Amino acid sequence: MATARAADERGQLLALIERIVDECPRRQPTSEDERRASQIFVHEFERLGLQTEVEEFRFNDNLYANVALHFGLASAATAVSPLLPAVACALHTLAGASYYADSTRRGYLLRRLLGFKRSQNVLGRLPADGEPALRVIALGHVDAAFTGLIFDERFVRLFSATSAPPPLDRVQRGLALATYCQFALAGFDLARTVLGPLTWPLRPIEHLLNVPGTLSALFALETVLRDRIVPGANDNLTGAVALCALARRLAPLKPDDVELLFVATGCEEASLGGADALIRRHGEEWPRDRTVFIALDSLTNGELRYLDREGEVRRTPVVPWLAEILARTAAAEPRFASVTPFEPPVGGSDAAACMAHGYPAVGLTCIDPELGSPRHYHQLSDTPANLDLDQLMVSIDYAELLVRELIRSRRPSRRQRPATRRRAKRPAAN
Repeated sequence: MATARAADERGQLLALIERIVDECPRRQPTSEDERRASQIFVHEFERLGLQTEVEEFRFNDNLYANVALHFGLASAATAVSPLLPAVACALHTLAGASYYADSTRRGYLLRRLLGFKRSQNVLGRLPADGEPALRVIALGHVDAAFTGLIFDERFVRLFSATSAPPPLDRVQRGLALATYCQFALAGFDLARTVLGPLTWPLRPIEHLLNVPGTLSALFALETVLRDRIVPGANDNLTGAVALCALARRLAPLKPDDVELLFVATGCEEASLGGADALIRRHGEEWPRDRTVFIALDSLTNGELRYLDREGEVRRTPVVPWLAEILARTAAAEPRFASVTPFEPPVGGSDAAACMAHGYPAVGLTCIDPELGSPRHYHQLSDTPANLDLDQLMVSIDYAELLVRELIRSRRPSRRQRPATRRRAKRPAAN
């Protein structure tokens, strides 16, 4: 009977993925197809009996246009520095500061020049009875990625497959290197405003520092001009449909003092726009000591890992107590033995935005050890036919067990009160 239920669930998840790929083939962030996919999850969450709502937000539609804007501007600044060093200093500083603020969720500066459009998050809630002692929020994005030369398997192997030793690991992290180089270049520009022609011997060093930004701009521009959106069956319809499976499994097991949220986010592929908007809207009502985020992203075509450090420029590690629970959950069954830490040189999950806002969070994803990424990552071959469904079900099983372990391990905070006292006080508070 259990085997039949598992086969039925597996078939339902594949059918849902196939339906979304067929009906919403170009799920670019902020697009009509992204909205249609979100609406499918509205219906799925309602069918499961979740309290469902749609929260709109505004974000831009293309990560690569944003990268090309920042580092194209920076490359232009290097070109004009000999004639207009003060202008170049301002532009290098602006490009570096803007991308740093962008990637750390401090604010959006140059990105706004590209225009913000409407997108949405779909929230499905299993509420607590009163104030939750623990809130677990599972995230899975519905939008799909652009493809480009940088996702050719040869590039992926070069920059992702193996963690390089310091300081070569900085070279792998191209966007971080490009960002920090802007501040060094601004220093050269400032020196030129004072020393003038005496700085000419330093020009070769400036050109060398300009290489990471120029390469980032060129590769991003190639992706923009190609303008191809992948089917995104693994990245990330596997994570999005896993929300439905987890909600169905966990609803009968949820204690009264725990709230579970399942959020189908938008604009993840434009740089985590949906997760960032979610926290900006709810951050004041979700205490950081009682809220945990789990980002489900690309749950097959590799071995399941957890991302132990995330962030394009500044990296944030998984908090130690959450890392302990992840390891304990992995040790529960031999089939979870692969769930070990993995630090992505590039890319990341919605968890990075949660970490940037100070929340405990972790991203779960599958990694092919020979590639350093999932198979078919950001490629047109990321289709339902190329999904490893056995691994998908193992990944969902691990995520379920992780939530159950988080619930079992929860520690009531001082603010928590017995449920009967909370119910007695509520009418007076109103």
